[in-house]
Amino acid sequence: MPAGATPARRTPTFDAATVPPALTTSHVTSTWAELVVLDGSVLFVDDSPRRVRAAAGERVPIIPGVSHHIEPAHDAAFYVQFYERTPESPD
Repeated sequence: MPAGATPARRTPTFDAATVPPALTTSHVTSTWAELVVLDGSVLFVDDSPRRVRAAAGERVPIIPGVSHHIEPAHDAAFYVQFYERTPESPD
């Protein structure tokens, strides 16, 4: 995550049965985010091009403005953490 990014909001925890279709089709975010895998694994694919199979305990940064989608495994549990930029403190 870039300097000054602080956690803002997050999605509920999803699994392969409850993942919203919008996450499994190509989309973009307007802010930095992070895929957080709790169980199983999730394939993250973006147009940078990047393909990452993230396992339980791993996190994948999501770059704003870059089209991406996910493919959760049958045993996956995960959420998306969104960040906001806070003003840098003066020196």
